[in-house]
Amino acid sequence: MQATFSLPQLRIRRGTLFGLLILAALLAFEIFNYSTTDFALRDLLGDLRFAGIRWATILAIAFCGIDFAGIARLFTPEVGGEEPKEVWYLFGAWLLAATMNAMLTWWGVSIAILEHQSLGNAVVGRETLLKVVPVFVAIMVWLIRVLIIGTFSVAGERLFSVEEAASAHPRPQAQPSRRPSTTSRRPSHTPAYRPYSASPSSRENPRY
Repeated sequence: MQATFSLPQLRIRRGTLFGLLILAALLAFEIFNYSTTDFALRDLLGDLRFAGIRWATILAIAFCGIDFAGIARLFTPEVGGEEPKEVWYLFGAWLLAATMNAMLTWWGVSIAILEHQSLGNAVVGRETLLKVVPVFVAIMVWLIRVLIIGTFSVAGERLFSVEEAASAHPRPQAQPSRRPSTTSRRPSHTPAYRPYSASPSSRENPRY
């Protein structure tokens, strides 16, 4: 038996596709962030291990985890009242982890450029390449991750339901405005009958 599929079943919603693309981009940025952090820590700490796991791997997971959780929590709106005190402690921990994470990304990219002979040296000097590219990559990766995680934290499920929200709240149709007629009806003045009353001076006194 051959299975038949109709076009409505194969149609992908626009909101779901948009959300999946952003989720895939965030996953790729997180993988790159973890790999550069682990690469930089392995260069600094060597092959030291704990319970068979390298120190570099443990620290890379810790830094990337607190960075992701801190951004997601800071962008999550608090329902009612002011932010609790623990949010400020989390903000401090995230700030330190994000700074360390960006520095390790810069370190990892710098080492990768040193170990790789790039063809860009013919266009830009090697010293300029080592100074500009690692800083640019570290800042851009950190900033894009903050914005994407903030988007997921604030929008949530609404990011995957663009069409449902649009269909649930249709746009009001413009109704033709009713203009008052230019010709105004004027009240017709009909002459009213008034009885004639003679003045007493005009009456003639009877003579006897």
